[in-house]
Amino acid sequence: MKFSPLGFGLSSPGFLFQPHTVMQLKFDWLIVLENLQVGILVTDVNLKPPAGPRIIWANRAWVEMTGYDRGELSGKTPRMLQGPKSDRTVLRRLREDLEARRVFHGQTWNYRKSGEPFLMNWYCYAIYGERGKPIYYVAEQRDATEIESLRMRERLTRNPGDAAAAAFFAVLEDFKQAPRPSPAR
Repeated sequence: MKFSPLGFGLSSPGFLFQPHTVMQLKFDWLIVLENLQVGILVTDVNLKPPAGPRIIWANRAWVEMTGYDRGELSGKTPRMLQGPKSDRTVLRRLREDLEARRVFHGQTWNYRKSGEPFLMNWYCYAIYGERGKPIYYVAEQRDATEIESLRMRERLTRNPGDAAAAAFFAVLEDFKQAPRPSPAR
């Protein structure tokens, strides 16, 4: 089976695309990716900080989740979302999994453009080129803050002294209590 740069099959037994339909198929897949409700981020494969990986493309859901405009992403790395409560162990495992050609799944605090923390749950994996080498990394990202808040509230109801649940809400409360610069007049 041949694969396109986006990773979907172009031909397989009983399912063959004519060459003139391949370009239309690529265009159609971009429309699908753009309209997914999950954030999709595509980067290059350079994992060496601080240069990489560089953001190549983000869909509308990712832009809405993070508050960044696409124009602000040029030359940036996904590290722009990291902050003081981002779990360095999870981020280290992300790099290790990608270097070992494994699919990564993890969850940690990230930060929107506004500085607001959100709990991001994501998968990250490589898209391989014809020579079997990674050519892109793709991340499927979801804001898990709301669902985790419900879970943590339930834990606090059962055990008011639950330190992990209290720490979760402390991250959110710290942002609410932080002083904000007043708008320029």
